[in-house]
Amino acid sequence: MPPPPLPKTGLSSIEKLKQQIALNKKQEAEKQEENRAEEIAVVKDEDVPITTESFGRVWGEYLAQIEADKKMSLWVIFRNATWELQHDGTVVVVLASQHESEMFEEERINAIPFLRKKLKNTKFDIVIKVISSVAYKRAFTAEEKFDVMAESNPLLNDLRKLLALDLE
Repeated sequence: MPPPPLPKTGLSSIEKLKQQIALNKKQEAEKQEENRAEEIAVVKDEDVPITTESFGRVWGEYLAQIEADKKMSLWVIFRNATWELQHDGTVVVVLASQHESEMFEEERINAIPFLRKKLKNTKFDIVIKVISSVAYKRAFTAEEKFDVMAESNPLLNDLRKLLALDLE
């Protein structure tokens, strides 16, 4: 005859995890509801015109938030980006590569609401412009490879002539 089962004194780890997940979902729903209420309040107010100074201040706040969230690669991209305020209130952000543009697009759902709220402007938007300043030169033959190396170190040509070397 097997011994009787022991009475449960507490919740199992799975039950505790389920309760924590339910609590997190509830807190997230409350936070979203609070954000919606704030957005409605912002919509009721008149849009504040954006100035270079106000955007620079809010952009700095957003960078600080990204850094606090430990999104370091995104922080570096945004810190190195340049921006320009247009007459219609949009901001053109200049990024160095298509990859950086894609990373910004993923972050857009967090960035735009934050910036609109802080700037108190519901019509605010960001346009991305990619300017790739790095042009890669592909060298295939020995002569092309030597030319690429000689561009970075011109004394290489002198050394080749001094030693009377031919390229293969």
